[in-house]
Order: sequence, then structure tokens, then C-alpha cells
Amino acid sequence: MPKQQLSLAQFLPYRLSIVMQAVSEGLAQRYARDFGISTPEWRIISRLGENSEMTARDIALQGRMNKTMVSRAAADLVRRRVVTRRISREDRREAFLRLTRQGEDIYAAIVPLALDYERGLTAGLSGEDVATLGRLLDQLLQQADRTAAKLTAPDAAAAE
Repeated sequence: MPKQQLSLAQFLPYRLSIVMQAVSEGLAQRYARDFGISTPEWRIISRLGENSEMTARDIALQGRMNKTMVSRAAADLVRRRVVTRRISREDRREAFLRLTRQGEDIYAAIVPLALDYERGLTAGLSGEDVATLGRLLDQLLQQADRTAAKLTAPDAAAAE
């Protein structure tokens, strides 16, 4: 049987990773320089800017981020008074995060930069292409979840 080969340059997971890195780097450098925040910190700030109050666990789940990375970034934001942390009355292991006034100001300053950056990324695409890209990304994410679930599910034959 001939050995299978992989062309990394054409391998979809690799290409998506490269695109994600390239897209993320430009804006990340700007908010690191102008606001002194990292990518995980920006993701927390943006989630809280949209949702007012969330747990680190929920931020990690929604953003598909490592919980430890979110916890560390949140702790840094609390220390710098960008975010407040309130312990849940129902479950003392859970804490709710919320932007401070300083955090709201950072969010308000970065949003126009982020939207302008997004416009720059899609400048060569038609409105229909942008909508199609959004739809395809949603479908690809759903399919990735289904495929990962199949790969990580216990083998049905082994369970018998």
C-alpha cells in the first residue's frame, strides 16, 4: 500500500491556523502597544463589553480559550483595576467578572479600531462574499465540533 502524503500548505487545519495567526497579530500588536493588554486580556474585555458580567469559565467556553489562560489574564486585569471580581453567593468557587470604568474606556477605544481592522480584512470582498464567509465559518465550526466528538468518543466496539 502506498504511503499517504500530506501537503501542509493545502491542509485545511494548517491553513486556518496560519490565517488565524495572521489576522490576530495585526490588531494584537496595536492594542498591546496602545493599551498594554494581551490577546487573552482583550478577549475578556470584549466579552465583558458585550455581556456586562460573566464568569471566567463562561468566557473560556465561549471563546474556546484555555481556562488557566483566562484565569491568569483575568487576575492581571483585576490587579490593574480594568476588571472587578465578585464571588458568587451561591457557589463560592465561582466569581463574576465585570469591567470597571477604565475597562469600559479601553473597550470603547478598541472597538472602533477592531471594526476598522475587520473592514480592512474584508475590503476586497463583496457583501455577499462576506456573508458567505461568515456562514461557512459557522458551518466549519459546527463540523469541527462533530468531528472532534467522533474522534474522542469511546469506541463502540470496545464497549461491548
